[in-house]
Amino acid sequence: MKVLIYADEGVSSFSLQETLKTFRMRYANVETIDHKILCNSDWEKETSLLIIPGGRDIPYDRKLKGKGTAKIRKFVEEGGSFLGICAGAYFASAEVIFEKGTPIEVHEKRELSFFPGAAVGALYPHSPFVYESEKGSHASSVTFKEDELSLYYNGGCTFKDAEKYPGITILARFHDAGDQPAIIHCKVGKGSTILSGVHFEVSPKNLKKEGCEQQMIDQLKISDQKRDRLIAFLMSLLNL
Repeated sequence: MKVLIYADEGVSSFSLQETLKTFRMRYANVETIDHKILCNSDWEKETSLLIIPGGRDIPYDRKLKGKGTAKIRKFVEEGGSFLGICAGAYFASAEVIFEKGTPIEVHEKRELSFFPGAAVGALYPHSPFVYESEKGSHASSVTFKEDELSLYYNGGCTFKDAEKYPGITILARFHDAGDQPAIIHCKVGKGSTILSGVHFEVSPKNLKKEGCEQQMIDQLKISDQKRDRLIAFLMSLLNL
């Protein structure tokens, strides 16, 4: 069975690179898929997990709305697994509320609705989000089980009122942003979905060339073993 990672318009090349590295280190059969193959082939038959990484949510919606989202939802309802990271998590929620009141505001409904509420971001007013830039990046303090760890964040979401929805389990919280939900598990039919507003897939050793400040990189390095434990736990929930 395969792990498929969406690689099409809107996907951040850095997030794609890090997602590929993270899953290829831990799973033998990892491939990429674009919207044409996703919408028009029977990929579901040989796939255990579909991943939509970070980037821009609007192109995901425009290319996959209708046939694509229907296939993804059926795949999960019948027992498949889905992982949405950052923009992938916005896309998989029922409503996107991004940078409200700014020139880059997005406030739209979405079809997948694995999380039936609103994905809301960005979360750190002191470092406003900027596309194709590290200006809004942040070493988020995240709590997971008994651990507190630092994870790379750049424009991600929290999940509004996640506690109120049946079938939703909060796995991690933004400790430095009011303990809002950072990673959630959504039970959808026979399948399993994880949505993450934080980039747990990003290794701190690869951030230098992206232009991140050394102080932030050093902070993330301290948590790298805890990050590995988090990834192992998430993969177990995704049946890998």
